[in-house]
Amino acid sequence: MLKWFWLLNKRLYKKLTFVLILLLIPMLVFGYGIVARKESGVITITLTSEEESDLAMQVMQELKDSTSLIRFIICETPEEAQKLVSDNKADAAWIFGEDLENSIYRFVQKPVRKNAFIRVVERENSVLLKLAREKLSGAMFQHCSRVFYLSYIRENVPQLDGVADEDLMRHYDEFAMDAELFDFAFLDADVEMQDPEDTNYLLIAVRGLLAIVIVLGGLAAAMYYIRDEQTGTFSLVPQKRKPLVEFGCQSIAVLNIALVTLVALLLGGLTESLGREVVLHILYAVSVAVFSMTFRRLCGRVSVIGSLLPLLVVLMLVICPVFFDLGALRQVQYLFPPTYYINAAYSNRFMVLMLVYLVVLLGIYALTGKTLKRR
Repeated sequence: MLKWFWLLNKRLYKKLTFVLILLLIPMLVFGYGIVARKESGVITITLTSEEESDLAMQVMQELKDSTSLIRFIICETPEEAQKLVSDNKADAAWIFGEDLENSIYRFVQKPVRKNAFIRVVERENSVLLKLAREKLSGAMFQHCSRVFYLSYIRENVPQLDGVADEDLMRHYDEFAMDAELFDFAFLDADVEMQDPEDTNYLLIAVRGLLAIVIVLGGLAAAMYYIRDEQTGTFSLVPQKRKPLVEFGCQSIAVLNIALVTLVALLLGGLTESLGREVVLHILYAVSVAVFSMTFRRLCGRVSVIGSLLPLLVVLMLVICPVFFDLGALRQVQYLFPPTYYINAAYSNRFMVLMLVYLVVLLGIYALTGKTLKRR
């Protein structure tokens, strides 16, 4: 067995495609990390004020310093901010109005459109820009809530008429809520995550991309196995033991890729628990190996797998929760291994579901072996 393991492992590194896949993983992790640490984002929004205001500058700086998928640019004038939008260099401009403190007070007293104190200029009203405005609401929440609080006390609690505003605000500050309306978290998370303030959201997608790379490696190993069958490499192996040989070829290839992935995640600081990551990568490697074996049986030829490979990658990128979790396609996600890998990193439930998925794949593999006239 050790000799077989050594020979199967050795021959993988003689294949240029396999070596390129291994090199792709650290390049992906570290390259993506460099990009994520730079000033970049999914959308770009310019920030400016119609007049000099300490409050407006404070809010704009808080937005610019925040960790998010949004890239913020502070402009000196509204004209400059709007020009970046019209020149297609920014997606939107948020322009704070004149006399911001009093504008907030008027809005709190009567929250109608004419009392709005931030003007939004957009090239198009996209879903991402609508979500971005929630970030703006979160940034203004603490400032509006202070005025709401003071107004409510003055109008509804006459017993405190003799208390100065400064004393009331001191009490408010002792019990004030966080300024953020939304927190970043994983649903069903069983692992304690690092401080969300230190979480770079752009790096979350790395795990999903690596999951797809591992699947690519598994399918490449499946094509290698078809070539081996055609050249008679395993012709002396009894037919009933061919599945074990195929699983050996597949699992050795995928385990190599999973090991490189684990090391890259560790060096990139993208792991939460080493023990959990080791178990996850072993389980995922086995799942991808069986998935690739099943896919190989269903396709049968290298040409068919090669032609379907780009489509499969696009489907996994769109359907699996790599960048976004599309609720309408959630049931379809469970057909692909990356869904379990991405979620199982933080959820014990998905770790169990991956085991169930593996058993189902083994059943499909056995069934196709009996119904299809292929090796």
